[in-house]
Amino acid sequence: MSEEKTSLELLGSRVLTLTAEVRDLQQRFTVLESRLTVMEGRLTALESRFSAMEQRFAVQEERMTAMLGVIVRIAECVEGPNRSPLSD
Repeated sequence: MSEEKTSLELLGSRVLTLTAEVRDLQQRFTVLESRLTVMEGRLTALESRFSAMEQRFAVQEERMTAMLGVIVRIAECVEGPNRSPLSD
């Protein structure tokens, strides 16, 4: 047998090595995919929390705007109808 020919044992050994490496890569990708799925779930939860905070701030902003309107009306009543509260 010449050196140019590959023996079946060598070929079988290489195929087994490549198969093992492919399985290892598949396992690694599976683990990576599960980790990314967990991270996606966490980001979705975080996004939901931010959305809830935005809603709370919008409600608070509406309340503050209404309160400022009441304060301005009270100031107008205290200062009188013809006087501006900011003219002092």
